[in-house]
Amino acid sequence: MKEIMLPYILVCIILVKAGIVQWTLRNAVIMIGTGGFLAFMLFTAHRFWSPADLTDSTTVKAPHAVLSPLIGQEVEQVFVTHNQQVKKGDLIYTLKDVDTDAQIRGLEAQRAAAEAEILALHHQIKNDERQLDRLTRLDDFAQEQDRDDLRTRIDANFASIASANAQIQSIEAQISAALWQNERREIRAPFDGQISIANIAEGTRVGNMHLYNTNKKFVEMRIADQSYRGIKKGQFAEFYVDAYPGEIFRGRVHSVTTGTGEARVSVINGTQHVRQHVGNNMGSHGRTVIIEFEEPAGYNVPIGATGSGWISAEKPHPMLGFMDIIGGATVRLKAYKAYLSAL
Repeated sequence: MKEIMLPYILVCIILVKAGIVQWTLRNAVIMIGTGGFLAFMLFTAHRFWSPADLTDSTTVKAPHAVLSPLIGQEVEQVFVTHNQQVKKGDLIYTLKDVDTDAQIRGLEAQRAAAEAEILALHHQIKNDERQLDRLTRLDDFAQEQDRDDLRTRIDANFASIASANAQIQSIEAQISAALWQNERREIRAPFDGQISIANIAEGTRVGNMHLYNTNKKFVEMRIADQSYRGIKKGQFAEFYVDAYPGEIFRGRVHSVTTGTGEARVSVINGTQHVRQHVGNNMGSHGRTVIIEFEEPAGYNVPIGATGSGWISAEKPHPMLGFMDIIGGATVRLKAYKAYLSAL
């Protein structure tokens, strides 16, 4: 914020050097008092009506997916490298899963056995039906008990076939589940994104990989709690990052973080120590604001880049809209200073 005062200081120096204003005690008090008043007004504008991030903690972030596994299955082969851009469906790595393959082979063997049993039952039914037909033609020369036994055996075999078919359906459902599980051995990108560090290698049984969704980048910016009431969804915002010093990006307020880490309550039963409460909250925390933005063509704003930003907050009166000049000027001066930060 102090950089905003540089033009005023420069004007005062020129007035004194040019002899337009005499450097007397009275004039010095007026100049310094006016400067102090302007500085106070600038500070008020920053905190209430055009809040700017004076901590330079504005950060570019992106949602990410954690690609399994973390513990258990062995990584068979890795197909990506550090910081690689991937498309949806691209193969990231594969897993070894001997147990699933053996399970599928066992289930297929059970299905083949059930199908063979059904075939044998059909043959038995045909033979029994022919035998029943012969006994029926013999009429009084054959016992009724033999015919009843054949009918009972035919019905029992039909019931066995129905049971075997149900068993086959159950086996096929298990095979489908096993195949689905087997397909999960291939870890593919669920969306277009970027790998950060390829931190796993073939053979590891511990670890996983993160994939950042580069199509949903956002900016998280800190504001003072005093600005909370003036921040609304959709308000205009600007920010810069050190990766592109001197350049300004534009966005819109998505939402304000209402529940911060300081608001968490322990799930473990017990009373918090007073000194712990005071220690955690004696400083001025503020809160963060999520800013949505679209990357200009030809730019790739890196995830994790930091800088500063400002928001055109709600004003008590529309005539105070000129205060936005202060927030915009503050961020632009910080963007120019980013060149010096590399020294």
